[in-house]
Amino acid sequence: MNYVLLGKRIRDERLMQRLTLEKLAERTDKSINFIGQIERGEGKPSLETLVDIANALGVTVDSLLYDNINANDNSISKEVLSLITSFDDRGKRFILDVVKRYKYFHDINNQ
Repeated sequence: MNYVLLGKRIRDERLMQRLTLEKLAERTDKSINFIGQIERGEGKPSLETLVDIANALGVTVDSLLYDNINANDNSISKEVLSLITSFDDRGKRFILDVVKRYKYFHDINNQ
């Protein structure tokens, strides 16, 4: 979870609605400092807090997490690439074979 992206999304939504930190804190029954920490990516909100923030802003939790979904997809790709580049040619061929077999069976099962 990229808390900086989450905080930025929350802050952008709050500002778009012309809400102050104080007003959002009041609506969520959280402290101004905690909401500020979340918006700066320094605080890690619980699921309950995230739902409270989404409700206070009148948006869905998925809309607040949207950037994280894309960021996680990218980080997985980077991790896979990093691991594969560390393999020798034999290891890379093995991984390529596994991926081709996975794709083949995945394509067959989704027809």
